[in-house]
Amino acid sequence: MHDLVVKNGTVIDPSQKIHEQKDIAISEGKITDLRKGINAAGAKHVIDASGLIVTPGLVDLHVHCSYRIVHLAVDPELICLAKGSTTVLDAGSTGELNFTGFRKYVIEPSRLKIFALLNIESLGMIEYGRGNLKWPSLITGRDEMFINIENTLEAIRRNRDVILGIKWAHHGIKGVALAREAADKANCFLMAENHLQPETLRYMKKGDIITHLYHGLRVEQHDGLLDENYKVQPEFFDAVKRGVILDVGHGAGSFVWEIAEKGLEQGIKPDTISTDLHVGSFNGPVYDLPTTMSKFLLLGLSLDEVVEASTTKPAEVLGKQNEIGTLKPGACADLTVFKLEEGKFRFVDVNKKQRMGRQKLTVTNVVKSGEIVF
Repeated sequence: MHDLVVKNGTVIDPSQKIHEQKDIAISEGKITDLRKGINAAGAKHVIDASGLIVTPGLVDLHVHCSYRIVHLAVDPELICLAKGSTTVLDAGSTGELNFTGFRKYVIEPSRLKIFALLNIESLGMIEYGRGNLKWPSLITGRDEMFINIENTLEAIRRNRDVILGIKWAHHGIKGVALAREAADKANCFLMAENHLQPETLRYMKKGDIITHLYHGLRVEQHDGLLDENYKVQPEFFDAVKRGVILDVGHGAGSFVWEIAEKGLEQGIKPDTISTDLHVGSFNGPVYDLPTTMSKFLLLGLSLDEVVEASTTKPAEVLGKQNEIGTLKPGACADLTVFKLEEGKFRFVDVNKKQRMGRQKLTVTNVVKSGEIVF
């Protein structure tokens, strides 16, 4: 007897190169069968996915979900899981001084799977608080004062099951160098924001991640993918060749239509599609991962490419490709069920510029570890 059978859906699983109608059987939190014609008689629950798309549960590589630990973080249950993301990576909301509370009060009780990057700064992203605060200016440009590599390595050692890498964000190039040193000593990957380019890229190795790929910030140190002539900086092509992962990281300031279009025209596609969900982005312009995926349908990526960049590829980046991001029998039973709506849909970038798309992915069902959660 199956615990759950999902019937008649169009299954898209890039990990197995599947795009066809199949049924999925689930028992004890694992996928047990994937084929046409599974007998659902006696199953405890059945989802009729006729006319719908079924994918592995979405994997979002850039969120901020240390809810009530740091101000910028969102509730992962409401903002991530209910919108189709069954696994997320918190992108450095906390550092070695405040990670313990994040683990105890958010990660461990959560129904969705939360992995984390430890911010190279010991207090994480505490500078994003309420109101017009002046004290955060004390942090900028003082990387050595707010970074403790020895303590960072100890925090990673104690939490290897959850902390998968190190995050550098927002500050000086010395911070990138220190983050590289820590990542090498910890034998983990580094996620860096797409600033101080091309200098930052020179610190990135195979398996590391550059996020905020298509931002349009061009002020002082905030330069990114394109040069002043809107040509992709050659160092990005070199980074791709050596296996650096290019991540969207949409957020409230890091996705501009024109930058994405110029990048895609010149051959820079995102390896992974992520949201950078936080208190300043979940009510727009990001909303959720399916909306961000839909923007890339508008930009010309195929449905299979968009699904792969939101499931299979991020699971590989995390080193969890046999557990999540796949519908192979034996994998964790995480599923997202979509309706691909056809019509006219308004999408905006971080500058509130509008584009009209003809397709939009809308979540209808979410299954986490075999449990129907939405």
